[in-house]
Formats: sequence, structure tokens, C-alpha cells
Amino acid sequence: MVYGVRICTFTTATGSGTVNGKTYYWDFSEQFGPLFTTKKGEPCRTQPKGGAAWRAFEKWHAEYKALPPAGHARCC
Repeated sequence: MVYGVRICTFTTATGSGTVNGKTYYWDFSEQFGPLFTTKKGEPCRTQPKGGAAWRAFEKWHAEYKALPPAGHARCC
């Protein structure tokens, strides 16, 4: 991402999760992992290094991995 413009995407799926009443959103790539985004889908200015956002993602990711490949939600 350069100057707020997404140059390229490798998103496999999108997801969200709520921890302590706050909802976190992300685009997920099998190759690159999560990119945390705003509710509108724009990349967050800074990416979390841990904490509640990652707990929400890890819960979602465990459920995502348990799905058969045909059940994986594709964004595009």
C-alpha cells in the first residue's frame, strides 16, 4: 500500500470478530496472513501487533481452517 492506494491484493477471504464489544475486520491471504482493515475495507493506518484484534483473528482463523476448501469464503 502506498499513499492510501491498494496496489495489489492477494486476499483469500475476509473476516471479522468481536472482543469486549469492539469489532475488528481483516482481509486474509493464505500467503501473507491478515491485513486489518476498517469497517469500510480500507487498510488500517497501523496494524496491531497483538492483543484483542489478534485474539479475534485467531478464533476466526481456527474456524476457517476447519472448513473444507470448498467452504472457504472468497472475497472476489
